[in-house]
Amino acid sequence: MQINIDFDNLERPILLQFFANWCAPCKTLSKYINHIEEDIKAYVDFIKVDIDIDKVLKQEFFVRSVPTLILVNTQGDIYWRQTGVVSPQEIIKHVSQVER
Repeated sequence: MQINIDFDNLERPILLQFFANWCAPCKTLSKYINHIEEDIKAYVDFIKVDIDIDKVLKQEFFVRSVPTLILVNTQGDIYWRQTGVVSPQEIIKHVSQVER
């Protein structure tokens, strides 16, 4: 399913999780995020992007490896970007600080 987001008109910041089903580190990161998902959603909208399906967003954000997290503020600018597995504490730190 292609995800269609108007980044010029966001009501809330968005955390994008770029992943692939064949990616072992992606599965580890997904477990972390599943554990803190309710906390994340208090601050931002959360969207998982399968790079094998949604190639448009993958190209738009120049995602070259997975897992990649991209936090976009309400102005549509990248606030934080991280490739690889990151701790739940690090994710919460960034989503709680993004400009709304």
